[in-house]
Amino acid sequence: MISLGELYVLQNDLDKLIVSKIISNPSDKDRHNDRMFLNDRLLALFTEVAEFANATRCFKYWSKKDMESKERLLDEYVDILHFYLSIGNTMKFTPDEVEQAYMKKYKENIARQERGNY
Repeated sequence: MISLGELYVLQNDLDKLIVSKIISNPSDKDRHNDRMFLNDRLLALFTEVAEFANATRCFKYWSKKDMESKERLLDEYVDILHFYLSIGNTMKFTPDEVEQAYMKKYKENIARQERGNY
C-alpha cells in the first residue's frame, strides 16, 4: 500500500511537470506564484467535488436514474485526491503534519460523539 507521503511526492512531481508546461519562459515564473496556483487548485478541487456529487446523483431528488458506475465514481474521487494533495504541497504541509492534524481532529470528533456534542 502506498503511503500519504508517497502520494504527496507523486503529486509534487506531477505538479512540477504541469507547471513546467505552463511556464515555458523563465521570466513568466513571477506571474505564476504559489498563491495564484492555490486559487486555481482550490477552484479545481471544488469543481471536482461537484463532479463527484453529480456522478453520485445524491442531490438529484427529482431523478430516478442510478448513480454512475463505481469506476466513474472512483475516477472522480481520485481527481479530488489529486487536488487535495496539490493544495497540501502548495501550502507546504508535510505528510507528518497532515497525519498529526488528522489524528488530533479525529480524536476530537470521537470525543464530541461520546459527549453528545455533535
